[in-house]
Amino acid sequence: MNRRERKLAAEHLDQLVPLEGASHSDVIDYSVTVPLRNAELRARLADGRTTRLIDSRQFIGWLGYGANPTLLLDCGDRRVVVATGSDHDLGSNTFIARDGSQVLLHA
Repeated sequence: MNRRERKLAAEHLDQLVPLEGASHSDVIDYSVTVPLRNAELRARLADGRTTRLIDSRQFIGWLGYGANPTLLLDCGDRRVVVATGSDHDLGSNTFIARDGSQVLLHA
């Protein structure tokens, strides 16, 4: 993905799944943490801050561990898969849900 495509993708994500006090264009990497019962999506910004989605319920699930897992997000009437740069199998339709169960993405 070139710079222009990344910028457009970030703008689209800013509209669909906005971050608290930041733009997706400022994100260096995404990670998933499990502080208590439900997993949370975190975004590390270029200035060193960490932020999260304004509506944490939009984060449905993920594939992979460490920096930049593949994300499954709820965007109202549709679910969106965001490949954040990891090499995970994007053909998989089974994600780890926020509560640790499995969630299926139907084609």
